[in-house]
Amino acid sequence: MSAWEKTKRYSKKGFDKAWDTVDKLGPPVNRLSNKLGAEAFWPMQIDKESDKAARILRSFCKDGFYAPESESTTDENGKINRPKGKQRVIKKIPAKVIKNAKGLAIFTTMRTGLWVSGSGGSGVLLARIPETGEWSPPSGIMLHTAGIGFLAGVDIYDCVVVINTYKALDAFKKVRCTLGGEVSATAGPVGMGGVLESEVHKRQSPIWTYMKSKGLYAGIAVDGTIIIERTDENEKFYGERISVTDILAGKARHPPDSIQTLLQTIKAAQGDVDVDESLVPPPEKPPVIWT
Repeated sequence: MSAWEKTKRYSKKGFDKAWDTVDKLGPPVNRLSNKLGAEAFWPMQIDKESDKAARILRSFCKDGFYAPESESTTDENGKINRPKGKQRVIKKIPAKVIKNAKGLAIFTTMRTGLWVSGSGGSGVLLARIPETGEWSPPSGIMLHTAGIGFLAGVDIYDCVVVINTYKALDAFKKVRCTLGGEVSATAGPVGMGGVLESEVHKRQSPIWTYMKSKGLYAGIAVDGTIIIERTDENEKFYGERISVTDILAGKARHPPDSIQTLLQTIKAAQGDVDVDESLVPPPEKPPVIWT
């Protein structure tokens, strides 16, 4: 075994041991998160993470999210053409963005000044299988987490990371991947038609990110976010010791039927017509708009 393999193994053992000591806090913390109207950010079983990811993707691609429009109230001639004050408009992740994606990371993260790392969360990672164009089963991921005493100053975000190249996807297959480190990230386009074509061309990037909180677009940076593979949880879910590379290549021998909700939601998000709509999550409640 190489020195690097030993380092990965023992680092992971130490991390898992520390995690087990605080994992019992997960259920009550997630219930509190749900009561606040947010998705759960503490790591759960892969089937629950997949259902959560389906709801998040549906909310970004079908229901949309509120984003601030230009605050200008005048046209090019200087005439007032709208009411004064901030205007909010519904934006969505365009179907073309998902259709062209090589991978997706969908997760919920919380941020607070009390955590050593400043953030933590959980979700899933999927890939488009090159040979078939179909989507792989999900692999569990966890964002960097540390410390206790996190219930003050919390804000919870849903995030969709669109991975645009297989080279960028390879970075996510590592035990630990740092956004902004191994792979650069920029805010994703939300335009339509010709505007979208222009935005896609201008914003060429290995990954695009979309984040929202309470239904509102959150233009916050994800640089420095560490994504960790949940090897043990993947083993429990798939009933075999399987690497993230094999999961994303579609080589899991018996993927549970519970992932179909997420897979059908992705198909709907990319504009496919052969979608089992009965498996796609229903629309979410209208977001609360804080002014």
